[in-house]
Amino acid sequence: MPAALRRTFCPLAVLSCAAFILTSHAATPQWQPERNIEILVGVTPGGPVDVSARLFQKIAQDRQFVATSMSVVNRPGANNALAWVALNQHAGDAHYVAMTLPNIVTNRITGVHPLNYSDVTPLAQLNSEYIAFTVKPDSPIRSGKDFIERLRENPGALSIAFSNIGSANHIGAAVLFKAAGLDVRKAKLVSFKGASEAVTALMGGHVDAIASSASTILSQVQSGQLRPIAVAAPKRLSGAMSGVPVWKEQGVNAVFANWRGIVGPRGLTPEQIAYWDSLIGKLVRSEEWLREVHSRGWEPDYLNSSESRRFLERQNEELKGLLGDLGLAKF
Repeated sequence: MPAALRRTFCPLAVLSCAAFILTSHAATPQWQPERNIEILVGVTPGGPVDVSARLFQKIAQDRQFVATSMSVVNRPGANNALAWVALNQHAGDAHYVAMTLPNIVTNRITGVHPLNYSDVTPLAQLNSEYIAFTVKPDSPIRSGKDFIERLRENPGALSIAFSNIGSANHIGAAVLFKAAGLDVRKAKLVSFKGASEAVTALMGGHVDAIASSASTILSQVQSGQLRPIAVAAPKRLSGAMSGVPVWKEQGVNAVFANWRGIVGPRGLTPEQIAYWDSLIGKLVRSEEWLREVHSRGWEPDYLNSSESRRFLERQNEELKGLLGDLGLAKF
């Protein structure tokens, strides 16, 4: 090293310079939203996933967990996939998130749409609830036993409505057929774009029954407009649905739950993911969230971003096997 450089070279100066660089990097502000946050929902307004999104929005703003405005945008179609496609038009932008449900896993398995959980950024699992089976009050089907007996005579005798092919409601109906020893491929299953449309079809007498999340039909049950005959739960639910027997009580061991989560577009940075981990973690522990979750018969099954990714990977394997057994898997 030349003498002139040797005289000016100082290890302490290098360390000071390195410390300045590290300190400057550490002092860089973490990611924060700078404008409105959009929550995309892939179903029509009114169903449980839409309600979950609007409840999330309300609590986040009421409790000031988020400093900017937040809006819910419904983008129904293609078994929720239109919302996730729209989400990925904002790759790398954490101002956009979307609600998920089992379609984020099952769409690709059933061949409905190629997009699945690996194409977006998992951020959280929020809640889940068990599938209820409901008829009109004047239906000749008086119980779950009546329902199964009719189906054993003819698997296609009763039309069963649900929201979206490959959804939890669809799978819940298929699980019931399998548990009862029936061929689900002979079932008369009728798909609608959203849970509220399926409920409308039942109330209008266009279908014989509906398989849905319990909260979907809660208000109609309480008003006497619909009558639940069974819930696909391991034990009776609490609250307004506590009087409804589970399938196991009626001779069929059918259990299946729906779940809802949140994803971001592909390409989010660790700082952006950390922001959402912090916000969602606070929100799901709030009194308001827990009170609403319990009042609607939901289970508060929160998982953070890394746990959510592992959960979705497990669901992919489990549902691939289940849908394969039911003749619904194409990939």
